[in-house]
Amino acid sequence: MYILDKFTYLKRVIRTNPSELLRLCRIGLTTAKYRYIKRCVGKGTIVGVRTEIINSVNVHIGNDCLLQDAIYLRAGTEGRITIGDRAAINSFCRFFGHGSIAIGEDTQIGPGCLITTTEHDYDHTLEARFRPVSIGKRVWIGANVTILPGVEIGDFSVIGAGSVVMKSIRPRCMALGVPARVVKLFCEPADPVHSGKEEV
Repeated sequence: MYILDKFTYLKRVIRTNPSELLRLCRIGLTTAKYRYIKRCVGKGTIVGVRTEIINSVNVHIGNDCLLQDAIYLRAGTEGRITIGDRAAINSFCRFFGHGSIAIGEDTQIGPGCLITTTEHDYDHTLEARFRPVSIGKRVWIGANVTILPGVEIGDFSVIGAGSVVMKSIRPRCMALGVPARVVKLFCEPADPVHSGKEEV
């Protein structure tokens, strides 16, 4: 069924917008480069054109992910970038993972976001220091969000567009602003076993 859907989509593209076929070929070549040559993306993951993955030996991207066009991922020589299954990263995102970045499964990151793990000692020698960034599963990050070193964002959280996240955000929260502050808490779904209700 999935193969049939792809074939139907391809036929529609050829019929309605033949010039898009060239772009699809370029996406296929970019994906093949990172899956079979660099070996840093999983099965079913699609990598858009002009996307760059630097230090790919320290990058692992899970299965069925979508990396849109013009994304820049740089893992340092000692840092790592790990992205879980079914994550979606939109165009023009920049990740600097010298201190390591971990992104959970099913997380979506909007266009133009910046994640950096590098900070400097401004009081003394301006020496660079690296602190990891961790983003949980099923997190939704809006466009043009900046996430600074040492931040942890809990599972199921939402970060509003244009926010600057300077401190950790606990799970199931909506945070926004500069600096980002929690403005809403999401309730956990009811557990039928502990709530005394039977599952229908």
